[in-house]
Amino acid sequence: MIFKNQAVVLTKQKKKLSLYNLEIPKLSEGYVLVKMKYSAICHTQLNEINGILGKDKFLPHCIGHEGVGEIIKKGKNVKNFNIGDTVVVSWIKKKVSKKYNPIAFNSNRKKINTGGCNTLLKYTVVSDNRIFKINKKNKFLRESILLGCALPTASNAILNVAKIKKNSKVLIMGMGGLGYSSLFVLNYLKCKDIVCIDSNSRRLKLIKNQKNCKFVHLEGQHKLDIFIENNFEKFDLIIDCTGSKKLIEKTFSLCKKFIGKFILIGNTKINEKISINAWDVIFGKTLTGAWGYGGTVMNNFEINQKILIDQIKNIKQILPKKNYQISQINNAINDFIRGKVLRPIIKF
Repeated sequence: MIFKNQAVVLTKQKKKLSLYNLEIPKLSEGYVLVKMKYSAICHTQLNEINGILGKDKFLPHCIGHEGVGEIIKKGKNVKNFNIGDTVVVSWIKKKVSKKYNPIAFNSNRKKINTGGCNTLLKYTVVSDNRIFKINKKNKFLRESILLGCALPTASNAILNVAKIKKNSKVLIMGMGGLGYSSLFVLNYLKCKDIVCIDSNSRRLKLIKNQKNCKFVHLEGQHKLDIFIENNFEKFDLIIDCTGSKKLIEKTFSLCKKFIGKFILIGNTKINEKISINAWDVIFGKTLTGAWGYGGTVMNNFEINQKILIDQIKNIKQILPKKNYQISQINNAINDFIRGKVLRPIIKF
């Protein structure tokens, strides 16, 4: 059976996204057909569109890498999943030994590439190492889009890389989806001393009555310089979600001597270099990434579901009240760029 399948396609960098009707290919071994319910747009999609991550060799291709949907068809050798299961679709793979043949869609005999996981389309074909069954206790399907990217990235950085304590002093830089997901993980761990900074004051006002956290608006060089002067070597952990070369270079000194750790989560420009004081490294300050200790592998999905349910009131506050239709994708992207919404959500 062939479905008419409305999909978002990137045809050229630094241009508006296009809408195509795609034909569904025959399911290869290890793949499932998922009817999407919700998909989010994260900063990585902006980087794809704008060429921040370098030249795109796979144009034209589908995009989107976090969402929630229902399995409606299975290929051969798909185990532990059934038709009708509600699943999170994620770019982060679970560790499996089997290999998957590459797939592609077609539109009027034109090949449209996919990396084995795309979510900004009505029907998506996904390898079974990129889907995760939603627990029956989790009734929050719209909010569960965060389980595809932001929450597992933040939790891996904090739980597996940082290994902090309740009394650790933590700085989060950049309060987008990754920044707030980091805050939710820290809340789940009952951390008592958190500072969140952003140049966008609107982002800092999304959550009310956060007693263990101080939100600081740092717009302009002067305010940033004062903040750095007042917080020299005070933080056990700094989580950067901005990808700003300038900010990273200026704030590495805020890590504590001998024990301070600085984790890069935000994407810098491709091949961009940063400069830090060698003596900060000599004094035991650590600079690392979000995906140490095993690489980009989903090994904490159940913990992430627990964090999501535990923090659901806060999560509902940061996500926009309205949904976008897939036909409004470029409006959603523009609202995202302008800071009108923290994480646009497409409802199918």
